[in-house]
Amino acid sequence: MDCKLTFFSITPALYTLPAFVRKFTNNSCKNNHVFIHTEKTLNKINMKNLLIILFACFMAGQVYGQEISVLEVNTKFGKPSDEELKMTTYAPDTTATAVVLCKKTGAFYDFVADDFRLNYSYETKIKILKPEGTSFADICIPYYENENRSSMKETVSQIDAFAYNIENGKTVRTKMKREFIYKERLNDKYMQVKFSIPNVKVGTVIEYKYKVLSDFYFNINDWSAQQSIPTLYTEYDITVPEYFKFNLDVRGTERLETTDDSEAVNLSIGNQLLQCNGRHLNFKGRQLPALHDDDYIWCVNDYSTQVNFELGGLDFPGALYKSFTQSWENIDKMLLEDSEFGGQLKIRNPYREEMAALNLDQLKSIEEKISAIYTFLKGKITWNEEYSLYGGKSKKVIKDGMGNNAEINFILMSMLRDADIPSFPVVMSRRNIGILPYSHPSVQKLNTFIVGVANTDSTLVYLDGSVRDGYINILPPVLMVNRARVIMPGKGGLWVDLSKTCKSQLRSIVNATISPDGKICGNRNTSYTGQYASSFRRKYRTAKDSTEFVNELATQEDIKVNVFNAQGVDRFSPQVKETVIFEKQATTNDNFIYLNPLIFLHTEKNPFTQAERKLPVEYPFTDQVVLSVNLTLPEGYTVDELPKPLLARTEDKQGMCRYVLEQKENKLTINYTFSSSKLLYLPEEYPGLQNFWKVIAEKNNETVVLKKL
Repeated sequence: MDCKLTFFSITPALYTLPAFVRKFTNNSCKNNHVFIHTEKTLNKINMKNLLIILFACFMAGQVYGQEISVLEVNTKFGKPSDEELKMTTYAPDTTATAVVLCKKTGAFYDFVADDFRLNYSYETKIKILKPEGTSFADICIPYYENENRSSMKETVSQIDAFAYNIENGKTVRTKMKREFIYKERLNDKYMQVKFSIPNVKVGTVIEYKYKVLSDFYFNINDWSAQQSIPTLYTEYDITVPEYFKFNLDVRGTERLETTDDSEAVNLSIGNQLLQCNGRHLNFKGRQLPALHDDDYIWCVNDYSTQVNFELGGLDFPGALYKSFTQSWENIDKMLLEDSEFGGQLKIRNPYREEMAALNLDQLKSIEEKISAIYTFLKGKITWNEEYSLYGGKSKKVIKDGMGNNAEINFILMSMLRDADIPSFPVVMSRRNIGILPYSHPSVQKLNTFIVGVANTDSTLVYLDGSVRDGYINILPPVLMVNRARVIMPGKGGLWVDLSKTCKSQLRSIVNATISPDGKICGNRNTSYTGQYASSFRRKYRTAKDSTEFVNELATQEDIKVNVFNAQGVDRFSPQVKETVIFEKQATTNDNFIYLNPLIFLHTEKNPFTQAERKLPVEYPFTDQVVLSVNLTLPEGYTVDELPKPLLARTEDKQGMCRYVLEQKENKLTINYTFSSSKLLYLPEEYPGLQNFWKVIAEKNNETVVLKKL
């Protein structure tokens, strides 16, 4: 059953408090962000994040729907209005498959078994407008329950769900039965409750509610006002006892109605009633647009309207104020003292004896030594497709021959240490999880690390246990963050930008001859570096065999492959080289031959076809494509009309495409160059970017006509 995840569980904090649960770091981008900016921190913000802030500030003043008339908000649970039941479309967004009519979240504290507890309540009402919207009746609720029976946990209870339909002019309510609810384990720390609301179709109004009890009272769940479908009304209401001092961060592109005042809080402690002051917070959002997970966006939650909480301190009567405000230096120290992080930096090299056969002392460069060590390690341990920040299971990983990137990295660092090659952990938040906060550092926002290796006294090169098809500095794009922290024991930490660690280039030379019947015979020699080499290896590796790979190439390029050869596919190296001897049939008509002179196109379509875009465009990496085509025309033919040359640039000149076609006697030469050196474009830059790719796609699809003399 596919289901809509209702995220509420946030990673348990790592503050030094009694009986607190250990960390859980494999977070989702939906639930783990803090983003406060002050004048002081803005001075340190790099360009991408500054642009994100400016984008949010610009969009915050925009009114969604321009006051389009919509139905009246009905916040009552259990009784949808006639207007809601008869609704067939949502005026501000007629493409919506469903709309959140009302979503209410509440939270308060109580005191049970000598400790505080957080109580959450959730009520959701959704109107199904199109067949695709029926999937919103499948609900998933993840919650924390450590399989090792930790004393800290979360529980989900009091689930109720209903479907409302109009049948024969009357409202029919269908209640979900208990047998539609079941639990399953997601991993060793998380469970989830799943249920499906019955009798749901186009026109149905569904309602569901539930409660969550959380022992993680020091960690208030973040709240997102926007969903993947439009929201008519949403509300978050929470009261926090005065003892807990939370830093509050409200961010995003949509306006929220906010109140922040004091309120009396009553707590039952044993047989006594304790009254204290509390901070009462209420947030309301109205007519919020859908937040679509668009193409060329790493983590849509970076741009969502949301409220985030971070514990700043505890202030109990009769006790000194306990601050939990962190600095990155504190976090460095905390991680180095953690047995599952800093302790793993000291593990013994499990392959010490076997490494002697690598003859590292005979290798001249550090790069050669790193390559030899990493190639050996990858022959022993396979990445299990999981990222983590922590280790501690190296013996099991070695025995199983499989582990997450952190476990592999810790072993890699032990091997590098034995080879007298300094290396350091480089901690980060993956691009699909979200950017790291600047104003209040948090270990919770970190979810993995890679290895920084000292190439010389002043430079680092980078590698990760998840690298399967790349090379040194050729990281998976998800790890190419613009802000990662190198932790150097005894030396402090430093920030590095990993977004442009390698040069990604595709360089191709085609030499071909055209016969009078339109047959094109020739060869293509291509070199792939950086991410292009990694992508080539991945496609080759995931194909059933080389025959399937070649067949897919022939289909994609509409050619017949006579000879195929690839070098560097199975090696840990920075480059792949490919040779293809091919045939291709051009279109003929009487005395004319019609062909695309590029033969192998850079792009067939404009990737940006939306009329407008509300979110920025985030490229995965910078790149360059260089194509050189040399064609020999058939005897007695000439080019009817040479296509015009092209020199296209983005407005900021960070993107460029040049196309030049020349004829000398019976030789036709095409030189094509594309380069992109910018990773982020704001929505106001989208029209220019869209037009840039439009002219590139048109030029790639341009036909040359050969005319018989």
